[in-house]
Amino acid sequence: MNNWSRFTAFVLLGLGSLPASALQPGASPTQTTCPPSAVVPAAGASQAAFDQYSWQMFISLNWPAQTGQRGVADCSKPLGSPGDTVWQTYKSVSETFLPGAKNPGPWNSQLQRRNLSLINIAAVKNTQVVQSDNQAVGGWLIDQRGNPTYYDIAANEVSYNYIVANDFYNAAIVDAAKHISFPNNAGEIKASWRILTSADDSSRYLTMRALVTQFDSQGQPNGTGEANLGLVGLHIISKVEGFPQWVWSTFEQIDNVPPKAKQGSTWVDQPVSGIFYSYFDAKAPAASLNQSPCLWQQQGTQLVCTPRPGTSFTTPDPLNRVTPITAGTQQINTQYQTDPQVQQSVFKYYQLITTQRPQSPNNPGNPLGQPTPSLSANVTMESYIQPNSSCMNCHSMATPLNSANKSDFSFLFRFAHAPAPSAAKDKE
Repeated sequence: MNNWSRFTAFVLLGLGSLPASALQPGASPTQTTCPPSAVVPAAGASQAAFDQYSWQMFISLNWPAQTGQRGVADCSKPLGSPGDTVWQTYKSVSETFLPGAKNPGPWNSQLQRRNLSLINIAAVKNTQVVQSDNQAVGGWLIDQRGNPTYYDIAANEVSYNYIVANDFYNAAIVDAAKHISFPNNAGEIKASWRILTSADDSSRYLTMRALVTQFDSQGQPNGTGEANLGLVGLHIISKVEGFPQWVWSTFEQIDNVPPKAKQGSTWVDQPVSGIFYSYFDAKAPAASLNQSPCLWQQQGTQLVCTPRPGTSFTTPDPLNRVTPITAGTQQINTQYQTDPQVQQSVFKYYQLITTQRPQSPNNPGNPLGQPTPSLSANVTMESYIQPNSSCMNCHSMATPLNSANKSDFSFLFRFAHAPAPSAAKDKE
């Protein structure tokens, strides 16, 4: 299969894969040309091979998108050119799950103005009925400038078409579904963004202008405003051939928190002089790090996040990284960050945290397939659960909002709306 065929499977269909005969057990060389290719390694391949794959996907998805064609790279432009990237043209949850469960229409519809309101990504994963303390792992994340972190979730063409073809944008239908299984080449993106102020160096971020929901001192919405946003985190989730548990890649902007160095048997934060860290405060007491800001209060059947005593919605939430980036992953980060194409773009300021995948994806005795590595945490998305965070473990429990049936490792269906009341019911 030539490079263009690989790129077509990966970008046009979204996070694609090759036939089993094309899977390679070893790591691939740096690939930063358009069309790039992303070849999924065999299940038993090394961590380095999967980390190479993650970087290839990251570059492919961050290539400039063609105007008027969602999910397709414009190879006439170099990496880092102004405009939307490929993944930024994916269908967001607000475009997919419409009020009244309306059909969202064809894939290649006109791009909508971005409007971000989600500030508590963990709450999406919890049921409306309070059954345990699961909701208390979440909460908003306030950066060191006192601004909230915003989140967006989007589906590639394969995922989107599967949802639309099965009417799974309708909560009543997806809640009743007995079997949900995305086809191969399905993919999702989860992005985290922070507001860039005049004090921030925006040249170190992938940026976009967007409408964002504004909040009062207690975290309650009180209007919208336009903001300049910088990308701080990116989950790339891909269901590729041979991996029914999906492959999970997570990236961060390098200034979120400082790197760590081992001193004796202890990992110690090593902030670099002159760098402003978006979520790190060197003076913060150790006991205050990575702590949910929420005082959870029950309102009806839901737990609602309110600020802890002595704090407000603008109080920064200091973080550090619990699990250091491995030396092997850091070596591959350096390999790509120093590539000439990447060096000419903003993406030299991003780093892979890890690639999680099933070590034994087809073992009937272990449906999870042995998540490898066992932990995976992006500090901007799993901020308060880093010591036990596993993307695969968490998403293996995903269901639609009002159903006990599993939804194939995807929480997308939590955004589905109930259908509008019928005219007959309106008359009653």
